[in-house]
Order: sequence, then structure tokens, then C-alpha cells
Amino acid sequence: MHQFRTTVGGVTVALLLWGALPGPAVLKAQVTGPGPDGRWPLQPNSPGNRVLAPFMEGWYANEDGTYTISFGYSNANTDTLYIPVGENNFLDPAQFDGVQATIFFPGHHRGIFTVTLPAEMKDQDVWWNLRKPNDVFRRVPGRTSADAYELDWMPRPHGGLHPSVSFDSQSGVGRGPPGIMAERTQTVAVGSPLTLSVSATDPSERDPDDARSADIPLRVVWSQLQGPGRVEYTRHDSNRLPEEEEEEEPDSATAAAIAAAGPAAAAAFRRGRRPPGPQVITLSEGYGTASVIVTFSVPGEYVMRARVDNFSAPDSSDNDNCCFTNGYVRVNVTP
Repeated sequence: MHQFRTTVGGVTVALLLWGALPGPAVLKAQVTGPGPDGRWPLQPNSPGNRVLAPFMEGWYANEDGTYTISFGYSNANTDTLYIPVGENNFLDPAQFDGVQATIFFPGHHRGIFTVTLPAEMKDQDVWWNLRKPNDVFRRVPGRTSADAYELDWMPRPHGGLHPSVSFDSQSGVGRGPPGIMAERTQTVAVGSPLTLSVSATDPSERDPDDARSADIPLRVVWSQLQGPGRVEYTRHDSNRLPEEEEEEEPDSATAAAIAAAGPAAAAAFRRGRRPPGPQVITLSEGYGTASVIVTFSVPGEYVMRARVDNFSAPDSSDNDNCCFTNGYVRVNVTP
């Protein structure tokens, strides 16, 4: 046995050869350059070239006989990624295309959007296809055939339920990842402030004698689901001032929002001010209206998302896909 060492992509590799060699060994290099993705063999991914993966979070059997599939994503990069709807970001069959996220914040985000299948399409797979700028392609099927992925509306162990979410001047209440879309499309010019509001109530029925069930607030996170440009957030007067809130470590969703907004946001959070990224609002009474002021950098069609959750409850977290509800608002931004 003969052992040789060589270096490939900065990594030393030992080669073991069995049998006698007739003379001085000549090891011909088998690697002549980097691969199609620009990396050499065994070279680790760079911080800006990590995985962006679509996920199917689960599916619901609806009372009307339809089926709703919930999708999310995991962005292992430290930057927010923008992939518009099109050949690099599409749903198949095409009839469902257009509702998916185009803004990808760092971290794992569950229940970002949903697709509802009519009863006759129960066994139809819905594929979410994503291609990053470096040409790495990933796709995931949304399907209802696996019982293990079925989600439910049942109360959690301490009575936790999905919040009820609504918009003024329209009927209907949204719950869970399917949530509710505002009927009215808002219109605003580039750079002009626009106030977005959503109303929410926590319908959970908890044991009043359980100390863990007392004073559980609702939290509303306003963020961007789709759009061609950056959104800036300003605190609405109805939102409590930062000095009125208790100091606490940010949870995973807030930390991801801060990371997406950059170093200035992290510094602002440390100084006790709200980060200039996706806006987090606390409804301390467990109900109320959450408003935020937004401005848009470029014209185009946007979709804003308000995620309402009661993750302060001991039986609620996005890992269980409960208990949170989505509210969506379309915004037409003119020049």
C-alpha cells in the first residue's frame, strides 16, 4: 500500500494505492478548474452563497371540501434575497402561480403563503420552484397524500388557537396561514407615506387559574411578501413608544427582521429603538388594531403581510404551525 497526499481546493487529501508501482508514480490531476457553481471541490459555500430552500409546511382539510397547502422557506444567507415571480420563482400548475413570496428574509419562515385546491384536485401536486442568482435550483411539492403533514384547527394543550384577523369595511375573518386578503387594493405614490392597519383578536380559551395563561399579548409583524423595491417602516402614533415596552431579547422572527435590515437595525435595537426593518407591534390586551406607516422606493405591485401570533403562550409557536394568522394587503405604487 502506498500513501500520497495532495491538496484540492485548499484541503489536503490522502490517497491510498494498493499494489506495487512499476516506477515513480505520476498522479494526474483530475480537476482542471472550479465547477459550474464557481466553487472548487470540497470548497465550502461562502456566506453569501448559502441555501435558499422552499418548504411545504403541511396541509389542511377544509370544511367546504377543499384542501389548503401551506408553504414556507429557509434562507441560510445573511442577506435578504429578492426573486420576482417568473422563470426563477414559479408555481406549477400555472393556475396557482403568483401568490408566492418574492422577498426572502434570513431564517426559516413558516406558513408564508398558501394554495387552495378544489376537491377534485386533492391528489394534484403543486410544485414551488426557486432558482437563485447563482443558478442553484430547488423545488418542493405541495401534496395532500401524506397524513403526517395534515394540519388542524384544534386548540393546543393550554387552549391556544389561531388569532382571528380582519380588515375594516369588509366582512369575513381570517385564521391560520390561509389568513385573509384585504379586498381593497391601496394606491400610493413612491416616497409618500401610507398607513396600513389590521384588526386582530385572540379567541383562545385558557384556564384563568393557570398563571401561564395570564396577560398573553398578540404580536403583529408587518413585512413585505412581494414587490420590486424596498419598503421603509415608520412607527404609527397608535403604537406604543419603545420606552413604554419592557426590554427583552428578540425572538427568532424579530431577530431575522433585524438581520434583514442590516447593522443599523441591530444598533437601533440595542439602543432601545424600533429597528427600521419589518415592524413589530404588540397588542398587550390580546386584541386591537395594529397600524404601521410604510413608504415604497420604486413603483410597482406590492403585497404586504401582517402575521398575527400569540407565541408568548406556552402552547404556541411557529414550529407547530400554531398559533398565527396571516393578513395580506395589495398595494399599487405609482411613480
